[in-house]
Amino acid sequence: MSDAPGAPPNRATDAASDALQPLLARAQTLADELSAGFKAQVKRSLGVDLDDSETSLAFVDYHLATARDEQRDAIVGLLAAGAGAYYGELVRRIVGGTWIGDGRDPRRLRLLLHPQFLYFAPVDQALEAIAGDSLDPDDPRIPPGPPVDATFHLEPVAPGQEDDETHDAVWLQSRLSELSPVPADEFHCLTCRFETLTLMLGLLASKHVAEGRAPGNYGVEHYLDIISRPH
Repeated sequence: MSDAPGAPPNRATDAASDALQPLLARAQTLADELSAGFKAQVKRSLGVDLDDSETSLAFVDYHLATARDEQRDAIVGLLAAGAGAYYGELVRRIVGGTWIGDGRDPRRLRLLLHPQFLYFAPVDQALEAIAGDSLDPDDPRIPPGPPVDATFHLEPVAPGQEDDETHDAVWLQSRLSELSPVPADEFHCLTCRFETLTLMLGLLASKHVAEGRAPGNYGVEHYLDIISRPH
């Protein structure tokens, strides 16, 4: 398990975090630019001003659904980049988080959340929202690059902890498996993704309260420390 988020990071991760600051700034700038461009695109197409609210994701999902039959990977990639950045910025503003990436490739953007150890790739989730159940590695609509990563990632489970329900990821998977399945036509939409994310955060917060744990505040240095550990 991780150290308490308030604990001071070790010197190596602290130095690495400082070195990452210019990269974090470039990632935030890229997300800002893509999000602004997407807002302008939706305004032109739908006549709607996206207001960074959870309810605005319904308009985003509608706009993405119009591209379901688009076969040009460049067009799909641009649309997913803008929608993913808007969605990620919405999460960052509401939940709290930090963008990380190379500042150039939208698909390498990751959002690291502050309240819990949880990160994800908003652009790849937007890609999946466009392609739906048909998404696979050979889908011609997927832009060149790494495999699509549409998963919410929690703290890695070390060997031997796979059945340890004191571990957040193991416990949360058990709680989610008890819920009714989401209809297939809703599963990949960004509205559903956001609802799933907030549910996960709420469940983890309840678990931590029951355990007497203080609220988390995960910074980049904590992610570096935890991810760099052997698993």
